[in-house]
Amino acid sequence: MDAHADAVFEFVLYRVGRRRDLAEDIAQETLLAAVQGLERFDGRAALRTWLFGIAKNKIREARRSQARTRPLGDILLDADDEIFATLGRIAEEPIPDEILERKETQAMVGATLSSLPESYRTALTERYVEGHSVPETARLQGRGVKAAESTLHRARRAFAEVFTLLNVRAAGEEEGV
Repeated sequence: MDAHADAVFEFVLYRVGRRRDLAEDIAQETLLAAVQGLERFDGRAALRTWLFGIAKNKIREARRSQARTRPLGDILLDADDEIFATLGRIAEEPIPDEILERKETQAMVGATLSSLPESYRTALTERYVEGHSVPETARLQGRGVKAAESTLHRARRAFAEVFTLLNVRAAGEEEGV
């Protein structure tokens, strides 16, 4: 569970409006429920995917007790299955500029990053947040430049698709679709 605790916390954090206290509580409840129900883990999915499923249920429980309008976090919970499917069929298109200029970009970027596999999240963060060149990123990861380029390319495509999906979902929610 220790190996997945940070990923569970990040998964929860962006789905509860970046409320760290609530995210910590839900992540802890998730891991406790997983340990208590470990005999129900049948191995059909990855352990991390199973943990994220428990986390989604814990977030929903918390939200039911706080009846209010539907926030971005709920949209993310409902979109998770589509996100995972999207990651499986990564397309070639770059992120459109008009999407990058939206006012809710920061929240969407965080939510998108938290949905990506760790290797993609690391590649994008090292390149675009920390500003490392591809050769520097390769060196930091202990990989060849071609491998780092390939991962970064796939990460950008995955980010673009998930980001676009979340924006479409959020726009539909705002319009009451």
